Amino acid sequence: MFDDLTIKANWNPVSEAKPVIINAPKPFKAKKTKHEVHVILPDPQIGYRKINDQMDSFHDESAMDIALQITSWLEENDRVDSVINLGDFLDLPSQGRFEQEAAFAATTQDAINRGHLFLQEQRAAAGPKAKIVLIEGNHDRRMEKFININAASAFGLKRANTTGLPVMSIPYLLRLDEIGVEYIDAYPAGAYWINDRLRAIHGTKVRSNGSTAAAYTNDTPHISTVFGHVHRQELQSRTVFDRQGSIKSVAISPGCLCRVDGAVPSVNGSTKIDGTPATYYENWQQGIAVITTDAKGDFFTELVQIDKGKAWFRGHEFKAK
Repeated sequence: MFDDLTIKANWNPVSEAKPVIINAPKPFKAKKTKHEVHVILPDPQIGYRKINDQMDSFHDESAMDIALQITSWLEENDRVDSVINLGDFLDLPSQGRFEQEAAFAATTQDAINRGHLFLQEQRAAAGPKAKIVLIEGNHDRRMEKFININAASAFGLKRANTTGLPVMSIPYLLRLDEIGVEYIDAYPAGAYWINDRLRAIHGTKVRSNGSTAAAYTNDTPHISTVFGHVHRQELQSRTVFDRQGSIKSVAISPGCLCRVDGAVPSVNGSTKIDGTPATYYENWQQGIAVITTDAKGDFFTELVQIDKGKAWFRGHEFKAK
């Protein structure tokens, strides 16, 4: 018969883990796959104030440069199947309904020229086979509304004896047909479907004190959306189900490529007595998204943060030139 001390000495409910030795894994070799890579560029708000004969931009040249560098790197090291501009490509403040500034005058042509150049830079970075898409945003639509309100008789005018685009339209002025850019009009209804499960839109929703991405996954849980408009980086996932199984809904906001220091005319921004923009930091973040789709219709998102002219992507540092 054992006494209490003997029982306690032999009772051992938990044993040490058995030692395991794992050999170093073999180097990973990526298999060739039928995938596509889509670069998503949000809201550059291309535009200017002209102050003392100097052009002060709304768009951020450094952020745009990094976006092009990453696009070029992907084309060289992986692939680029499409570059999708999410809208508010041009700011067009002089055609807007908000307060007009003297510094907006005579800047629209410069914005159009810079916008055309940016699209050509995208083509050079992505390669000749990549599709380039420009989705109409609420700022891009300002021109059409301006004509309708102030010069309705000029709406839809075309060059003599042609059936092409109206002269006072974004596709015509940016020469999109000539440079092979697909324009998705009819904001806010316009959408570009990357695949059967994922659409790209400019967007209408803004949640100042919450997640705009969550609003999309709540409203449309059966599809996924990459959107612009809010100038914030957000990534939200939601899973629902039906008889066939689970349905994953994702909403993606890449951020913006405009300046975030108060230069863009906004509700919260203002100007000094000399007409220069006051420094004001919006709750905006610069960035882009890279979305990879596969043959099964699945997609995977990489959000790239751009901050003060610098970004890291896939282990590489990119700095604005």
